[in-house]
Amino acid sequence: MKTLVKEGFFLQIIQSCCIEGLEVYPINVEVDMENGLPVVMIAGLPNAAVKESKDRVRSALKNTGYDFPLKRITINLSPGYTRKDGTHFDLPIALGLLAVSSQIPPLDNEQTLCLGELSLDGRINGVRGVLPMLLEMRKQGYRRALIPGDNLEEGAYVEGMEVLGFEDLQSLIAYLESGVLPKARCFPQPLEKTGTSPEAPFQEALDYRDLKGQESLKRAVEIAAGGYHNLLFIGPPGSGKSMAAKRLPSILPPLNYDEAMEVTKLYSISGKLDFRAGLIKKRPFRSPHSSSTVASLSGGGLIPMPGEISLAHHGILFLDELPEFDKGALEILRQPLEDRKITLSRSHRSFTYPSNFLFAAAMNPCPCGYYGDPVKNCSCSPRDIHRYRHKISGPLLDRVDMIIEVPRGEYQDLKSHGPSRDSKTMAKQVGKARRVQEIRYRDQPFKVNGLLPASLQNQVFTLSKEAEDLLEEAFDKFQLTARGYHKVLKVSRTIADLDASSAISPQHILEALQYRSGSLLNP
Repeated sequence: MKTLVKEGFFLQIIQSCCIEGLEVYPINVEVDMENGLPVVMIAGLPNAAVKESKDRVRSALKNTGYDFPLKRITINLSPGYTRKDGTHFDLPIALGLLAVSSQIPPLDNEQTLCLGELSLDGRINGVRGVLPMLLEMRKQGYRRALIPGDNLEEGAYVEGMEVLGFEDLQSLIAYLESGVLPKARCFPQPLEKTGTSPEAPFQEALDYRDLKGQESLKRAVEIAAGGYHNLLFIGPPGSGKSMAAKRLPSILPPLNYDEAMEVTKLYSISGKLDFRAGLIKKRPFRSPHSSSTVASLSGGGLIPMPGEISLAHHGILFLDELPEFDKGALEILRQPLEDRKITLSRSHRSFTYPSNFLFAAAMNPCPCGYYGDPVKNCSCSPRDIHRYRHKISGPLLDRVDMIIEVPRGEYQDLKSHGPSRDSKTMAKQVGKARRVQEIRYRDQPFKVNGLLPASLQNQVFTLSKEAEDLLEEAFDKFQLTARGYHKVLKVSRTIADLDASSAISPQHILEALQYRSGSLLNP
């Protein structure tokens, strides 16, 4: 915050910032007042929300007991070449107007950041994007931030910056004049930055204990979670496909601190963060409806907000009834499944969001759902089946690590009261496999087999001669692509990790290959 006073000239500068995608830019809110007809002009490429600030600020000042200056006022958001979006410029504009009209003392601290939306009664409302904005501005040397009280739990995790939250304009002005923070808004200390989760592993309401029978399905899910492998469930209606997918979070390791920060930033930008919750501590589970559009999955808008693909970052993206999705929407998945990020291009620039998620999908083998079922006959024609499956392209299927055929449940299993593998037992096995991989990849940016690039596989994987011969034979028999070959290797390595084996044996290869056959997809 800076004040410039010269003869016939009074200017107040308040530091703020704006965000485009994941990039944050410092913005100087310059407020100038001079004699003339009462008019307020906002310059600097403001959008509609920023232009409306003058109306919100006028009412907020009036209802808080201050005067809105009846003079010629120019507000410039500098630099002028950057688009300005959002309602968080309300607070710096209000403080600038109060300072230039001598209703509060001039503000001179240049290392203080200010952002917040004003209600008409003077309350300071929460805004989106606070966490990524504060993190970036801290890197640029800012050491104090004045933010809405609603965003305090979120902002308190920014280390190295004094983050102060205020409920209304009066309490903020009282602090600026006295330097005493209201006791009702004491801010919490941020968490220490460690490699562990910010809280103990949570207890999931959904448990694999509820899935009776289907032990082979549970084994496949355990492998997928152990190595972070994408998976596709195929089976008749009611066989437990969706049930198995929805319980995946219960066996995955909790988010560590860095992952939680990345996820919270994405949800903060998109406006989906619960202000009271602060840091997101649970892995996201996103399950968009089959009517979802390309924009809802990838992200949309002039300045695209994160879509379902990015909101599933470090979590699970589950697409139920996969062939019912628009084919164009499904093809959007190809880049993020390969690169673990998605790039959205607009006329003025491109935006890149992270999208490192575990992909899970479920589908029936045919439109009626009973192709290959031993009990109920399929009523679909070959043409119907071909049209149904043709919605899922070969390149997309090739990016799926495991294709799991789910048979219908047996009556005896449903009525059984005997022990069934639960999520706690499966999570322990997944945790053991993950710890082995963390040690193996301790010098790499990734920590799981599913993210291992093909260029490093020969350095990491050890196969016996029998396993090599078996894999060579399977390559021709199953007509594997190069990508499919590498995925079989990675799944085999995860199976070996679950078995506490240092080398990949033929039985590990055989089990991995059964998840690539997809016989129900090839009638």
